[in-house]
Amino acid sequence: MIASLAHPMAEQLVRRLPGPAVDRLAVLLARAAFHLRVPARRAHDRNLARLAPECSRSERRRLTCRSFEHFALGFTDFLRLEAMDPGDLRSRVRVAGVERLARAEASDRGVVLLSAHLGNWEWGAAYLASRGRAVHLAARPHHGAAEAAFSARRSAFGVRVLPARGLFTHAARALRAGEWVAVMGDRAADTRRSGSVCGWAAALAQRTRAWILPTALVRVPGDGHVLLVGEPLEPGEVRLGAHRSLMRDWLRTYAEQWAAFEPLPEGLA
Repeated sequence: MIASLAHPMAEQLVRRLPGPAVDRLAVLLARAAFHLRVPARRAHDRNLARLAPECSRSERRRLTCRSFEHFALGFTDFLRLEAMDPGDLRSRVRVAGVERLARAEASDRGVVLLSAHLGNWEWGAAYLASRGRAVHLAARPHHGAAEAAFSARRSAFGVRVLPARGLFTHAARALRAGEWVAVMGDRAADTRRSGSVCGWAAALAQRTRAWILPTALVRVPGDGHVLLVGEPLEPGEVRLGAHRSLMRDWLRTYAEQWAAFEPLPEGLA
């Protein structure tokens, strides 16, 4: 119920108020949620303690508060996609690892994008789709009207959510067609067959001969948004933890942008 009301209100604010004012309001609301000690705060603190045990309690508190703020700013950025076109979005993102991305795009094979809830992942998916390849999300649906709002903005940039029923089959079909499938490695998943998110992604890539490309889109002071693109990984490397190792490095570097609001799977910490 709260989400159903919050999304339309947020949409109206983004449409009617100047961008800086919306962002300031979003940050204030994020800080309020942090100080109210919502369950996501406790989960985030535990996840940070596992990821970076050397951090003091006060440092974890600071990072968790900043994560709430970045999450709120990412949400307002997502709402702004309604008023943007693909060219506008591409102009706001720099790619770190552009040659890796270009090799994947030049291939006729599909790509499994292994990422995490780090930075602005919705912009990351929209940006990649804006470059000409359909991007499918292996993601849980939102509740009520929120799902329609997310779907409208995603589809405008060529991003779709895969059906939950028969997920592996739908993902494999997209990859065989040369399209891309995005999987988040920092959330729990249906592991009845693969045993883990990374195992699922590795099995999918092996079955379809797809690339496995680690990616994340983060905010960088003075440089706007930067898409991080890691080296392509083989299915066997992913099963042995290569993606988790890289993702841990990214998460530590950009810890204040990590929305670690649920228990960690995959041994990421």
